[in-house]
Amino acid sequence: MTVTTLTDTEFKILDALRIFRYLTAEQLLRLKVTAHASHLYPVLRDLADGKRPWVEKIDHGAMPGVGRIPAAHYLTEQGAKVLAGALGLDPTEVPYPKGVVLVRHGFMHRLHTIDCEIAVRLWAAEHGHTVDYMASYFDVSGANRSKTKPKRRALTKIDLADGSGIIPDSVFHLTGSDGTPRLFVLEMYNQHRTKRMSEKLAEYRYAIGEHAIERQFDYPHSPRILAVFEDDKALELTQRNLTQRPDFGAHFRPFFFFKTLPELMADFQEGWRGIGEVRQTALF
Repeated sequence: MTVTTLTDTEFKILDALRIFRYLTAEQLLRLKVTAHASHLYPVLRDLADGKRPWVEKIDHGAMPGVGRIPAAHYLTEQGAKVLAGALGLDPTEVPYPKGVVLVRHGFMHRLHTIDCEIAVRLWAAEHGHTVDYMASYFDVSGANRSKTKPKRRALTKIDLADGSGIIPDSVFHLTGSDGTPRLFVLEMYNQHRTKRMSEKLAEYRYAIGEHAIERQFDYPHSPRILAVFEDDKALELTQRNLTQRPDFGAHFRPFFFFKTLPELMADFQEGWRGIGEVRQTALF
């Protein structure tokens, strides 16, 4: 395998895209691939240059009521090969998005889900925790049109006894510095009616009753279900909707933890709220 010499910034960008799949320039700066935007943008242009670019981007322009949507960069097949050489891996061991099609209305939800992943990984690195496993709803296995591979399936999907399933926005497993393992399921509320988020969270009562999450991810304890919101108003409305549901009993509430995205980005462990509670608490 030919090994291409990469600058430190080029390597950090390609490796960050391997881990997070899609990243904006702001997210790359948050990950400290370089200290200044004035250096980042020329490097990104160089990586995207030529007939066989290492990086490409998705740019949806502006959205009514939102403004300009930031472009998301992702690793190409050629970029994955170059990074594999730098890491001493087989090219098949470096994932990259295939058949990239991102619909405009779901674009910000995906980026905010990645914001959550960045927050978790940065917190884990700072606090001596290991990220053993992390997948998002857009991470899939299989292929619907293949005769040899199993059908396409989201890696976060939780199978239920009736044959249906729940697809969380993210599932991740951390191990603390003391060796304690913890499993988390995360839902990101973004630009939808709060009733829709309430209905999605209420579906988890089936998974809780069947111990489906523990079974799906081979985890021997009760998982923590995290609900993240763009702002306090959406969070409070969703809490209220759940407390008013007659089918969502009080025994389900200890599984759920609520927080806004800015709060999560500031601190993953502290400052969570339970359903119907004003008092903040730590996840563990």
